[in-house]
Amino acid sequence: MKNSKPTITFVTGNKHKINSAKKIFADYPINLVFKNIETPEIQSMDVSEVAKHSAKYAAKKLNVPVIVSDCGYYLEALGGFPGPFARYFQESLSSEDILKLVQGKSRNIIVKECLAYAVPGQEPIIFPSEVGAVIAKKPEGKGLSVDRLLQYKGFDKPQAACDYNKILDFWDKHFTNYRDFAEYLLKKAG
Repeated sequence: MKNSKPTITFVTGNKHKINSAKKIFADYPINLVFKNIETPEIQSMDVSEVAKHSAKYAAKKLNVPVIVSDCGYYLEALGGFPGPFARYFQESLSSEDILKLVQGKSRNIIVKECLAYAVPGQEPIIFPSEVGAVIAKKPEGKGLSVDRLLQYKGFDKPQAACDYNKILDFWDKHFTNYRDFAEYLLKKAG
């Protein structure tokens, strides 16, 4: 007899990913467990490859089905950089530094997130999603350098200056990968 409510371990320590996942998965009969473990990240500009590698590692280490998310910022003016190296980029550059890098260039940015699902001993399955945004003309709000500049289409100010719940609602609506995964898992569980 199949378990009517599958349990999935979400490997992350990121509070924003945890809050977003809790909000989205509340709509599904899925038990979500959070585990914060370090996973090796391969050096790739593709968030899908990074997420797959981390998910495969975590599933083997924990010996349970897991999901892992990786997110990247792809700035048009910088040829897609920093991609999945967003954390390093944000720790190394201020908002003002980023504005200097894009001065006189395209302010378009693609935010890509990939959720990878892995079962021990199997190849991961990926659920990618992406949203367009722009780099604002000036930093606003508190937080990381890119968050103070990242302005999603339809917003009049950067993410860091917006109401957090509005941002969660935006992510829920536009980053469909969590819902895509939940639907896949429930269909598979039959």
